[in-house]
Amino acid sequence: MKILFLSITVPFPATDGGRIRVLNLLTQISKTDQITFLGLETAPTDREGIAYLESLGIVCHLVANHASPPKISVGTVTKSLIQKKPITVARYDILSYRRTLDRLVQLQNFDLIHYEMFHTAQFLAGGDLPKVLSTQNIDSYIWARLSERVKNPVRKIVYRSQKRAFRRYEELISPKFSLTTCVSETDRNWLKKSCPSLRIDVIPNGVDLDLYKSNHDEIIPDTIIYTGSMDWFPNEDAVIYCVNEILPVIRLKCPNVRFLIVGQHPTENVWQLSNLPNIEVTGRVEDVKPYIAKSAVYIVPLRIGGGTRLKILEALAMEKAVVSTSIGAEGLELINNKEVIIENEPVRFAARVVELLENPDRCRELGMTGRSRVQSDYGWEAIGEKLRSVYTSLVEKSKK
Repeated sequence: MKILFLSITVPFPATDGGRIRVLNLLTQISKTDQITFLGLETAPTDREGIAYLESLGIVCHLVANHASPPKISVGTVTKSLIQKKPITVARYDILSYRRTLDRLVQLQNFDLIHYEMFHTAQFLAGGDLPKVLSTQNIDSYIWARLSERVKNPVRKIVYRSQKRAFRRYEELISPKFSLTTCVSETDRNWLKKSCPSLRIDVIPNGVDLDLYKSNHDEIIPDTIIYTGSMDWFPNEDAVIYCVNEILPVIRLKCPNVRFLIVGQHPTENVWQLSNLPNIEVTGRVEDVKPYIAKSAVYIVPLRIGGGTRLKILEALAMEKAVVSTSIGAEGLELINNKEVIIENEPVRFAARVVELLENPDRCRELGMTGRSRVQSDYGWEAIGEKLRSVYTSLVEKSKK
């Protein structure tokens, strides 16, 4: 098949969950199908990323944008109101991207167009060609949770307005696609509330089992870790919540516990945590795996979120014992107390972390069971095959 794959960001280097997902899907489907990739230049490393994709046999087109994400301006806000788009979608309504897409569709005989997230969904093209809208999370769901969690009244109003904007946009744009994919049943059920008649398939998140392997020799006792892009508010909230409400309880029993906060673009609030004893904020690292390997326990104290957490799958693949909130583990359908430990109340969360820090054998048992589950259900090769079967069914149907 000849697939045109649209994405705002270039997925290499894979520095966050969204890029990891896109890179692995592209890697899998490019093994058997002809992929043309259209991206927007938003980072200084994007040219290098395009070269990597081309090494996989993918034909790439990069729309120049001075290597930075478009700023949210008064014009962006005005456009979002006039076109009834969420602000975070309207900021990527870039004419040069639209023109490049139209030119590619006119010049080449594609079988299907893949639209990665609602940011590209606004660039509808290709007439009757089959179109797949791929979601990494349901934005209205995340904004709803943000509005519930935030205390600042101005932020609450803004977040609620974005929830309504995304809900309207989901209802408007989703039915224009042949099929929509979600990463979990939870996301599918939420989107169904907006669009009951929508055809939705679940294409889960996964992990590269060849890259993420266990190494118990590197574990540093009394070390816990959280990973993620630290400019994303749910991650910022998670680590601050952990430091304020969970870590002090852990230190009553494990006074020397060390907390690693690993991820790119820490906000000022996150950087300030590094001033506290035994807390390390790394910023962007070239490879997160050595940091995960050091940890005795991997924690996911998320209180806001949508989609599913690639970070949990990566930790499980490295045979780490994981303690998570129910929101953190949402959509993965992991078995509590067997493959992961789930606690929502901070004192109970802390107590379970302490139990594991004091019992390395229990950590290893959880880690081995978690790795086995990831191997059976979350390898990218099987996930890529599932996406390929979605493409095939749509293309065959369109040719009848």
